[in-house]
Formats: sequence, structure tokens, C-alpha cells
Amino acid sequence: MIKRVCVYCASSSKAAAIYKSEAYRLGEILAKEGIACNYGGGSIGLMGELARSMIKNGGEITGIIPKFMVDKGWGNPNVKQIKVETMHERKERMVSDVDAAIALPGGCGTLEELMEVITWKQLSLFNKPIIILNINHYFDPLLEMLQKAINENFMREEHLKMWNCIDSVENVLYTIQNAHQWENDAINIATI
Repeated sequence: MIKRVCVYCASSSKAAAIYKSEAYRLGEILAKEGIACNYGGGSIGLMGELARSMIKNGGEITGIIPKFMVDKGWGNPNVKQIKVETMHERKERMVSDVDAAIALPGGCGTLEELMEVITWKQLSLFNKPIIILNINHYFDPLLEMLQKAINENFMREEHLKMWNCIDSVENVLYTIQNAHQWENDAINIATI
């Protein structure tokens, strides 16, 4: 049973409407299914749409945000906030109590968070499903790079099972429920 998920997504106010509408739709789906959400705590862009939708639909959403970002006025005053000291603490807290991690499109921060949770999974530090929402083929270059890492023997073919890639939020819950079960001792195949 899925109780809480982590969602990585952008705070860009200039992102295309398709990304914002999918973030909003994801919030609707999670809220209506009674699934709580951890996210980065922002109030604009995809973060803002996700939070607005969760609130409007009666969902539980928690923003995990460093104090320096709150001081900049980047925090969303409409959500429960957990203020942390560092980005490292933020990323750890975002996934500490979740049943899956979901990545919507985003910039450096989103990409870094996604790559870190994939690395943690490779090292058996996070064994839950990781869902890449490849809306509008946004993540195609990253997926090609990960395949290249496998082709060039920097990763194993088995590592492709660490994440699931879908192109619509409509399939996110089904994909989480049917994701490959990653073993607790997967660290044994971390090296090649």
C-alpha cells in the first residue's frame, strides 16, 4: 500500500504549461487516493502546481526546505514545512519516510535529486520504486546517457531495473505498485 511519496520537480515559473498541468494532475491523483507527498517546499512552477492541487483536493503535502531558501521567500506558506539546515539534509528527509520517489521534469536540482536517489538505490540505501515521468520526452537525453553508461560498462544491465519510466501521470500508481522489487543486498552488484 502506498502511503507517502516524494516528488522531485521544478520551481521554474517559465516552464511550459504541459509540465505544470501534469504536476497539478499528479497532485489530484495522489490526494484522491489518500497518498501524502513530500516535496521541495516551493510555491511556484511545478512545485506550486503540485502543492496547489494537493491542497485543493484535500491531500497532505509537506515541503522540506532549507532555511536559507525560506529566508529568500521561496517557501510555500500554504503547506506544512519542515525547515532544515542543508540541501543534504533536505534530500535525505524527502525520502526517509516514503514508499516511492517520483521525478517530474526540472532543472539541475531535480536532475541532481533524481540521480542521487538512483545512486542510493544502486548502493541499497533506498530500495523503493523510482518513477521518472518522461512528460513530452523531457528525460530522453538522461535515459540515453544512463544507457550509454551501461553500454560502456560503467553500470550493469540489471541497473535498468532501478527505475521505471512513464510518459503520463495517469499510470504512476500502477507503475509504483508493479515496479521491480529491488533487493536489499543489491549493493553486491553495485560494482562491475
